[in-house]
Amino acid sequence: MDHVISALEAVLAANLKKNPHFAGVKEVTMTMTLCGKTKIRTLNREYRQKDYVTDVLSFPVYENLRPDKKPREKNLSQMDLGDLVICREKALSQAREFEITYEQEVVHLAVHGFLHLLGFDHEISDKEEKIMEAHESALVGQIYKKLKSKK
Repeated sequence: MDHVISALEAVLAANLKKNPHFAGVKEVTMTMTLCGKTKIRTLNREYRQKDYVTDVLSFPVYENLRPDKKPREKNLSQMDLGDLVICREKALSQAREFEITYEQEVVHLAVHGFLHLLGFDHEISDKEEKIMEAHESALVGQIYKKLKSKK
């Protein structure tokens, strides 16, 4: 899994360099936690009032860091994007369902959560869903390419 995390970091960091919200930012952090079904269901119920197991939850620090939105006047030198929580069991079952590896599904869920941390939200409208899916597909493709080149 270390090589997956390394590829995720490299591609997501490169993506942030193109985002005006991160001009001058020297360090960006976010946490990613893998947990079980009970924990993610509890978090989903507590923070989203949805009482079911979900695959990924995002807890952003900032409301909107989308590259198409006007950046703040001055950026900090260090920024924390927030927290991602991924359900191991859900990732495993979805990997089987989509006929991909567990690592590939974790990549997909991490990218999906990362985009939520930036302010993208597929639940707003069909248009927003298409925008988010396009970003997701591009980032996942870049990560897969980086993973293949390391083999």
